[in-house]
Amino acid sequence: MKINFTDFKKEFVYLEKDLIKSFRQIGKKGSYIMGKELEIFEKNVKKYLGAKYVLGVGNWTEGMTMVCKALNFRENDEIITVSNSFIATCGAISYAGCKPVLIDVDQTLNMDTHILEKKITKRTRAIMPVHLSGIPADISKISKICKKYKLIFIEDAAHAFGGRYNKKCLGTFGDVGIFSLHPRKNFHVFGDGGIIVTKNKKLFKKLSLLRNHGLINRNESVIWGTNSRLDNIQANFGNIMIKNIEKWNNKFLEIAEYYSKTLKNFVKIPIYNHKTSKPTFHQYIIRTPKRNSLRKFLLKKGIETAIHYPKPIHKQRAFIKEYGNLKLKFTEKYSKQILSLPIHPYLSKKEINYVVRNIKLFFKKF
Repeated sequence: MKINFTDFKKEFVYLEKDLIKSFRQIGKKGSYIMGKELEIFEKNVKKYLGAKYVLGVGNWTEGMTMVCKALNFRENDEIITVSNSFIATCGAISYAGCKPVLIDVDQTLNMDTHILEKKITKRTRAIMPVHLSGIPADISKISKICKKYKLIFIEDAAHAFGGRYNKKCLGTFGDVGIFSLHPRKNFHVFGDGGIIVTKNKKLFKKLSLLRNHGLINRNESVIWGTNSRLDNIQANFGNIMIKNIEKWNNKFLEIAEYYSKTLKNFVKIPIYNHKTSKPTFHQYIIRTPKRNSLRKFLLKKGIETAIHYPKPIHKQRAFIKEYGNLKLKFTEKYSKQILSLPIHPYLSKKEINYVVRNIKLFFKKF
């Protein structure tokens, strides 16, 4: 049996009629940038998330660099975040001229809030947890620390659209939340895209200018901006996707819970508070010291897996060249143990059981 890590083909077949209809509608209108479809998309996201202000942007990375500019962060202002994430988490901070200050993770693979206050300095301007795999970081504690030290609370919610903490959507707790719409995400478009949400009207207005060259009309610019607009075709694809996201997220959770139930005696399963949290399970990450051997074994059985992430950000050459060597004990330890199993709404029970059966077989053999 062959099991792909993701299955974009099945998703396209499921959505094909709606996608083609949407494309034709926009093509016949001949309006591709900053149009009605984007307005509707932003309203749909606003309603779904319970957010106050929403902006569709080019991608997560540009969203984060614009947030730094909109908040008037200066060169070498510090933003505390984690290394156990995709390179963009720190890349966007550094590209904006700020400094990422990295903190270790705990057993949840999210920011260790017990050591967070030790990282705060006079230059600290913000704290940005990553809701890795759509599992909520310790929002309550981070929020309290931000208030105590008068810091900006930014949520890296790239993996977390529709995830909840105490029944409230992730990305809406902080001063700003930033989502990715990359095709690999649970909620996505068919190319690059991103979303910024905020409670702050002044910040929203500035971000609105920044994403479109600082223009107040076609010919007048009031501030230097960039070009980071979610186009109408992708926005309308997003309007199709948002109708399905709750169903899809529930399917991710159902598969994750089955994996956890059947694999808990063989590997370290994801850790989160089941009473307060409803993760999206953008990835389902297990941990085992036998990760590399298990991955090879599964591949021979036709099962694709992935590693999120094999090389932490602080071990990347780009980071070391600018900020030097850093030791993060648990981030480094877990990076050698983590393995992401196939998880998406189009996995059949037969395929899921095949994954589980072969993981059990591996540990019985080895």
